[in-house]
Amino acid sequence: MELRIESIPIMLDYLSKSHTESTDTNALLAILHHRDYQFEARRYGLPSIEPLVAYFSRLKSIGRTEIPDLCEDRKNALREKHDRWLDCSSDPQKYYDRYERVKKLLCKETLSSLQQKLSSAFPKPVPLDDAGVVSTLSFGPSFGYVYENALHLDLFGIEEVCTIAELPYVILHELHHLMIQKLIGNYTAFTKHFSMLDEYIFRFTGEGLAIKFCNNAEGILSKKVDRLLQANIGTPAIPVLNRHFAEHFALFNETIERIYRGNITAEEINEQFRAFWWNPYLYSDEVPFLAQTPIYSFGNELFGCIFDAFGLDVLFDCFYHPTKAISFFNRANRGYVLAERS
Repeated sequence: MELRIESIPIMLDYLSKSHTESTDTNALLAILHHRDYQFEARRYGLPSIEPLVAYFSRLKSIGRTEIPDLCEDRKNALREKHDRWLDCSSDPQKYYDRYERVKKLLCKETLSSLQQKLSSAFPKPVPLDDAGVVSTLSFGPSFGYVYENALHLDLFGIEEVCTIAELPYVILHELHHLMIQKLIGNYTAFTKHFSMLDEYIFRFTGEGLAIKFCNNAEGILSKKVDRLLQANIGTPAIPVLNRHFAEHFALFNETIERIYRGNITAEEINEQFRAFWWNPYLYSDEVPFLAQTPIYSFGNELFGCIFDAFGLDVLFDCFYHPTKAISFFNRANRGYVLAERS
């Protein structure tokens, strides 16, 4: 795997020289045309880099109401990260130090070791030698994600979203997503023959399996993989979500019953995922923002307990044939029983 972090020092160098407003537009354009910032621009669907030029050329003096929208889907991203960028420009050394620690941690040996650790999460090897590990001072809102043939980490989030000690587990999590992506290829083609029930269940695999095998997640039913390691590394919301397991189970079970009866639409299911399973503000009375949402914890419960009871081969049988997960889940747990088609 290739480590790509060379855009960070050149951005820091640019920020350290811009005391009020930058006049070196050519330097800024060179940074924004760096392959890693172009990678970000593609991922966020930016039609042009003009909003970034307008923002970074006036970073120190721009008023909040003048900050441009980033793109249609993430209009407020630059406004929401403005304080971080101001902090970075006023104290670039803090971020240089963070960059050096990340660079030291993510040596070839570490990346190779992380890739090797994931071998126990898959029934056959999934090569990642051609993949990239990208880190930037990101203009986008996401801390970590997989896109194209790489995983991305926002340097701003390190020591804020996760500690340096937790970072390898976060990288493992994203590498797991990348391996799943390589395993299934095109998502639409892979799920083309899925029934509505298959597709509903399958949507819980990605985050559920990633936290099971990479973050040592432990829920109400699903047990941590490594008994000697602490549970829920880098996933601080899981204890909160565990308290709501019965609620999550009830919604999941009600939905599969409605799918059996044919009285739920694909649009209603999509809205359920948006409003509930992916909602980071769901329990704002307990925690203002969920770093992980219910799709993580319930995916771990559903597929994690199947792995605990039956092992990797059965787990991936359910991965390829998601409806099978219902009967295997019921065999693994007697306290909670999912509705099965009669």
